[in-house]
Amino acid sequence: MHTWLVCFDITDDRSRRRVGDLLEAYGLRVQRSVFEISVRSMPELEALRGQLQRWLEPGDDLRFYHLCAPCRAASMNAGGDRVAEFPLLVLV
Repeated sequence: MHTWLVCFDITDDRSRRRVGDLLEAYGLRVQRSVFEISVRSMPELEALRGQLQRWLEPGDDLRFYHLCAPCRAASMNAGGDRVAEFPLLVLV
């Protein structure tokens, strides 16, 4: 499993909602436009990216940041609490 932090800035409300709905199928919404998602493989991630790009317009921004296990273990919030306890498996 590969874990990714996905964040976006999308101007159109309908597109923003579609992107959020699709990303929720892959993981957890941690802020309004920030998700921690899990995919089994890079081809699965590429397929997801292709689906999401359909809803993007010029000027929109969608980013994927890989979260390796040591990086997730070192993640914390402003109070110092661990925040990236992403599960190994998400049941939908």
